[in-house]
Amino acid sequence: MISTIVFSLGVSDIFYLLVTFIIIYVSRYYYHYFTRLNPLPGPLPLPIVGNIHQKRGYEFNDWLMSLHKKYGDMFELSLAGQRTIILCNTDLIENMNIPSTKTRYPFRRYIVSEGVKEYGIDGTGIINNIDPKSWKYNRQFFVQAMMTPSFNYQAVEWMNELWSEMESFWNKLGENHELDLIKWMHRFSNDMIFKISIGKRNNSVASYYHTLVPESNDLDEKEKEKIKESEDFIQSLETLIRGAIYFFYFNRFMRHYVPFIRGKAISLLKNRDYLYEKLYNIIKERRTEIENTPLNQPLRHDMLTSFITANTPRDVNIVRHGDVDADLLRPITDKEILGNILDAIGGGTDTVSNLFCFIVYHLGHHPEVVQRLRQEFDEVLGKDVTKPITHNDIDKLQYCDAVIKEVSRHCPVNYSLGRVSVEKDTVGGYVWPEKTSFSILYCSIMKRKDYWTDPEKFDPDRFYKIDDSDKYFLEKQHVKNAFSIFGGGIRACPGRKLAMIELKCLLSLIYRKYDIELADPNAPLNYHSALLTVCKELFIKVKPRKF
Repeated sequence: MISTIVFSLGVSDIFYLLVTFIIIYVSRYYYHYFTRLNPLPGPLPLPIVGNIHQKRGYEFNDWLMSLHKKYGDMFELSLAGQRTIILCNTDLIENMNIPSTKTRYPFRRYIVSEGVKEYGIDGTGIINNIDPKSWKYNRQFFVQAMMTPSFNYQAVEWMNELWSEMESFWNKLGENHELDLIKWMHRFSNDMIFKISIGKRNNSVASYYHTLVPESNDLDEKEKEKIKESEDFIQSLETLIRGAIYFFYFNRFMRHYVPFIRGKAISLLKNRDYLYEKLYNIIKERRTEIENTPLNQPLRHDMLTSFITANTPRDVNIVRHGDVDADLLRPITDKEILGNILDAIGGGTDTVSNLFCFIVYHLGHHPEVVQRLRQEFDEVLGKDVTKPITHNDIDKLQYCDAVIKEVSRHCPVNYSLGRVSVEKDTVGGYVWPEKTSFSILYCSIMKRKDYWTDPEKFDPDRFYKIDDSDKYFLEKQHVKNAFSIFGGGIRACPGRKLAMIELKCLLSLIYRKYDIELADPNAPLNYHSALLTVCKELFIKVKPRKF
């Protein structure tokens, strides 16, 4: 019917009809905008694109910081067709980080957007999961796998083992070779989280080394294929993570009809299909392995095996489910396993690798901090630099802990955290209905002069304990909710303890034995900010430490 009418119209009629539709759409859009509930300051959005076009020329975190300076502690944006309230004051977020299931803000977002669904990261794990019971059920496996003492002891052993391998590659390349640290750290943290989540390494550190050296050409075809497969997987995983921004901030119209964005979206979906097929094959192989393992023989103890055997006669977990719905006592589907494994690999790769690079960058500009770090390493670990670090050493590295926190305050990987209300609440003097989307801008909160002494100064002492009592420097008792590395409340990252173990191990294993020089000390930190703030490149030279 409509096609018949359009066919019968002339070109000029179609043009006027199109103009009329556009005028009606734009008028309706701005009518809803100017009559919205609780209007806040913020840049004027455009139909379809919202405010995202105004980011041009900025990194995302820098853009939000500039808006904070212009519009104050509470302003609003339209992103991917959704109104988001940006919060830059601890008074505004007091109720958002409560570590209780009774919180009004249990989710990072209330609905999984159609873009996220199209991309295939639609809440089957824990990061994007908005089903409270399903989220709680899935999270218990992460907590069990990553927070138990036995796991933490094993993680330290794996760190020592993997560092020894990477150290040997660095030594082969020589002290004059410039290393792009972020590429090495991506592969290091990927190898670690692969071991934890899937039970085997991806050999990504070794494969990356072989892409750098000429003798790799002398490898046999089988080894070359193994290296290529590992590199393809790493690149695919990084592309999947980086590509999420297109499906999170660009709406369906832009992804399907705007030329450049449409082409990018198609490419990202092809990459997703490749990666998902690889992971589904890993799940299938592990299921077969479990089925073929006699009942009297133990199974692997990793996240993948835990998920596959959950609520089956081969369950390797010791879980007390309590009074829960029967549907949560069922075995987990492959799709749910895929979501959980992706959350583990994605979350466990980016946070550690990028934060470590930010730490190295700051240490390169603060030799006095390196000296104090080494003093602590020598006191806690001894002066035998070949001695492996143990789990018992980790908690004793308090100045190391302070350095990590201070770097994260200056360069937070998770610079903003989403929160969505499930019931009405008062924020900033306004009553907001349920399903209101908020974003806590931590990169701003952690630089406020009214919360921190000399906030622009790099000073690990603000987090360092003075003595064995509970007396700390001013910032140890800083304003509540003014600091965050791994989130807060019930949505705090379940892998936070593992991340700190990795960071402390790396710092002690490297800096007690080597001098790390920035290839260009005068170069600014090269980073990119989208969903996360990440290091784009960081070239260093690694030389034996001068005692």
